[in-house]
Amino acid sequence: MKIDRPEFYYKASLERIRQAKLLYDEGGSYALSMYAAGVAVECMLRAFKLRRDTTFDEKHDLLKLFRSSGMMEFNQELLKQHGMSVGGIDAHFRELQAALVTIRALWSNDYRYASEGRLRAHLMQSHLDRGYHGNFLKGNALTVFESATLLIDRGLLQWRLLRN
Repeated sequence: MKIDRPEFYYKASLERIRQAKLLYDEGGSYALSMYAAGVAVECMLRAFKLRRDTTFDEKHDLLKLFRSSGMMEFNQELLKQHGMSVGGIDAHFRELQAALVTIRALWSNDYRYASEGRLRAHLMQSHLDRGYHGNFLKGNALTVFESATLLIDRGLLQWRLLRN
């Protein structure tokens, strides 16, 4: 049995985003929450990519995966049939892009090796501690989680419309 079927990545994305939320809510695993949220996005993008093309050379580059996923070229007629207005469709795609931009700025596959302290130091070095009052690691983890959730939600909608 092939383990790299689109459906497997799709289901993994839903599991990882749920796990990212649990880790965030637990309060002591913000680095792992950020990592899991990014992996959820990567899984969703891989699911869409594999529906189109079985080659895989994007590695963990979310921008390359996003481009090859085809999520931005999604059939707008299906979204209209789902009841979306033209403005709603435009917002759908803008929000999808904005979520990816945020995630790319705050996520790295290397976070799987990062302790909380190491990730804090990285965020400070990257000036991603600015604008937060209190725990900036927690704030950044929430930003990644919320952006990942938005992207996953848009992917869920598109996935369901493709299945109907």
